[in-house]
Amino acid sequence: MASGRCVFLLTGLALIAFLAGGCDLRPTEPPIEPSPTIRLTHTPVPTPLPTPVETATPGPLTGPPQWRPASQGIPAQIGVAGVAVAPSDRLVVYLAAYEPGGIYRSDDGGKIWRPAGGGLESLAPIALAVHPEDPSTAWVGTATGAYGTIDGGQSWHLMTDLPPVPIYALAASPGGDGLFAGGEAAGVWRSSDGGQTWSFVNLADTVSGVLSLAVAGNGTAYAGTAGQGVWASQDGGKTWQSVGDALASAHVTVLRPVNEGRLYALAEGHLYFSRDSGDTWDMVGPPQFEALSFAVGPDRAGHLYLGSKGNALAVSPDGGSSWTFEGEELRHADITCLVPDAGTPGLVYLGTRYNGLYHTTDAGKSWTLISGDLGKPVVAALAQDPTNPKVFYAGALDGVYRSDDGGEHWRLVSGAMGKLFVQGLAIDPSGDRIFAGTQVGVYVSTDGGQTWLWATEELGTIAVFALLVDPHDVERVYAGSCGHNILRSTDARGTWASIHHGLETLSVHALAVDPADAQLLYAGTVEAVYRSTDRGETWQASPFTDRPLTTFALLIDSSMPQVVLAGTTVGVYRSEDSGQTWQPTGHDSLDATVASLALSSADPGAIYAGTEHRGLFRSTDGGENWQPWGLQDTSVYAILADSAGTLWLGTDQGVFRSP
Repeated sequence: MASGRCVFLLTGLALIAFLAGGCDLRPTEPPIEPSPTIRLTHTPVPTPLPTPVETATPGPLTGPPQWRPASQGIPAQIGVAGVAVAPSDRLVVYLAAYEPGGIYRSDDGGKIWRPAGGGLESLAPIALAVHPEDPSTAWVGTATGAYGTIDGGQSWHLMTDLPPVPIYALAASPGGDGLFAGGEAAGVWRSSDGGQTWSFVNLADTVSGVLSLAVAGNGTAYAGTAGQGVWASQDGGKTWQSVGDALASAHVTVLRPVNEGRLYALAEGHLYFSRDSGDTWDMVGPPQFEALSFAVGPDRAGHLYLGSKGNALAVSPDGGSSWTFEGEELRHADITCLVPDAGTPGLVYLGTRYNGLYHTTDAGKSWTLISGDLGKPVVAALAQDPTNPKVFYAGALDGVYRSDDGGEHWRLVSGAMGKLFVQGLAIDPSGDRIFAGTQVGVYVSTDGGQTWLWATEELGTIAVFALLVDPHDVERVYAGSCGHNILRSTDARGTWASIHHGLETLSVHALAVDPADAQLLYAGTVEAVYRSTDRGETWQASPFTDRPLTTFALLIDSSMPQVVLAGTTVGVYRSEDSGQTWQPTGHDSLDATVASLALSSADPGAIYAGTEHRGLFRSTDGGENWQPWGLQDTSVYAILADSAGTLWLGTDQGVFRSP
């Protein structure tokens, strides 16, 4: 059966840390409830903040505007947890997504998708399988058990005989008379009635979980475990034996039987091949290529496909004797699912952790996104060309997009760089240089985004959250990073170094510079705001309270530089002494994670705060009181007030603009 499951499914802080290149974010109190996708900030150009009056009350408001969607050309992104092609009707394809969670079905090979998760909307799926002879019968594993459908996904029923534990793998026998499930347990569950009843077979007390399952054409069932290698059953799953001493202690995440005892296993990121049903194993994958996913094509030559974590694909046309590297456009993406069409050589489906589902019809030479209408077009950063008001840039989950017509249409301009997750954007005042902060470092373009230079390549892979071009010296650029503190360039792109004295081991999400004092810098970190009075050479902590709070946004009053606002995990804090001391402001009306802060020349005296999951807020009294200002239940990661006073919002639902 053609099916695939993504490995290392992550949500919440774990996924944020992963996107940040494995950064270990410090805990905050109270716990953050972050977007399952990103964590970032946007630092606007300093403009005056209204000064609160002790007895201030909110001014008269006409109500929030009707925000207009403005994301045309930016595709939706979705995290693919599993793909399954129905063996009896290969045009029927099921897709299980974990962010945003859902199940979808296509009846035309992925051209058109419809929701197929009736009743499971609140559950993130992990594993997926389709009945070999009935495309309307399918099963899905979740973190709290497994479900089945007999009507093509219109409705799902809980398989009550299975315990409410994570189910990582599902597999059906060739005739569909046997169904196997594996998960967070020491063995395998088996069912002979389509999942209505189950029996459990313990493999060994030392087995902590079953990560993969497969059934060969001759009925032999295989189980890949967490740390105990491969197990096999010759009697329909009634009894199991460990096979292959070479993998006896390995984590086996993918198993693919071929025929006549030939079997592939992906273990510890490397591909192994057995000619004797798993008794002996040989490594056949390309050296020093760490894989997350694997597929075997149906052709006689034995096309093999390996998907990596951020390093594109390796493809073998001859069963592993030789390898080529393909899919450069997918570089930086995590390829966690690979599923071939068993009847069409060269047709393979590829799922990514958060960049959607693709397919190839030429054995991996080129790939096409086929899930662009599913999920959300997450936009994390926005910038306007200071020399051309029609030109905008947007940082998304798969790169930098550019609009040349005032935000009406967008096009990807960083495609050659692969799937860059862009969390920060900055443009120098001349418009000549565009800086993009990504999960691997800072990229710079000097030609409007046509070409990009990986400016921090010599420093290795460093996730960058925030960027700031120093208004006092445009050759000086700062980048807030994950675990590497602040990076600084004094020649605008060529040379970067870490400045961190007093900032050791902190992740920096926000940056600001005093508009009147080039020496005074602010950094919003995972525990406090830090100040530097010597242009970043040394730093001192300026905590909000006696507990750590993460800061995601900073805003300075250019007419009163001593006034600073900070957006944190529990709302807004205000300082009136250049960040030395802080007081909570407006927490009665805005008690949420604030990811962005900005002002607009078209709305004098108003401050805007973008939050996670609660939309946009507005204050007219310096932050003492806040009113919801539209896009409820939406995360607003970036706020851009353009040169004409229009507000642009980068959100987890795409780009929005004020009328």
